[in-house]
Amino acid sequence: MDICIFGGAFDPIHKGHIAIAISAVKKFHFDKLLFMVSNEPPHKSSHTAPFMHRLNMVNLALSELGDKFGVTDIEAKLNNLSYTYNSLYALKKIYTDDNIFFLVGSDIFASIKQWYNYKKLFDLAHFIIGCRPGISFSDMIESVPDDIKKKIEDKDKIELFEIDSFNISSSEIRKCIKKYLEYLPSNVAKYIINNNLYNKEV
Repeated sequence: MDICIFGGAFDPIHKGHIAIAISAVKKFHFDKLLFMVSNEPPHKSSHTAPFMHRLNMVNLALSELGDKFGVTDIEAKLNNLSYTYNSLYALKKIYTDDNIFFLVGSDIFASIKQWYNYKKLFDLAHFIIGCRPGISFSDMIESVPDDIKKKIEDKDKIELFEIDSFNISSSEIRKCIKKYLEYLPSNVAKYIINNNLYNKEV
């Protein structure tokens, strides 16, 4: 099987994430796409919502998407900082006979030189680099080291993916949940309100 891992904080998951996942499955014909909720990323400040709340929200958002979409809690099970290498290594042990793909945004991939064991990541997965509307791939390409530039040029386990999606981010939503409720799946919005996440004025 071809399995795509879509990693992120999903803090919270929103309709843009869902649109990206659906587009990726359609374009690359993945047999399965798993949302991988990050535990504690080494290059980012702590999440606003605890891991279990974010995992629950992803499960709610995926409840009507069908069998091709799922979620993995592998990063919580590893119980350490969310290094992509460690997570993909653990998943490769689970899906030993499958092809693993890793879907990540170009803004995040731009910092790959800082990632733990970044040169060995491509032994574990093919990378699908998504670019949001209004953001150019060229900025990302200028930021990565020369060996990664070469891999992009040769399409060597790296493929660029133009995302046709909502130009909204989780950080914008967190600042004013009330204003951006329409960008959230209805069951996720209800969960946020019921659990007083992000903004108690919701």
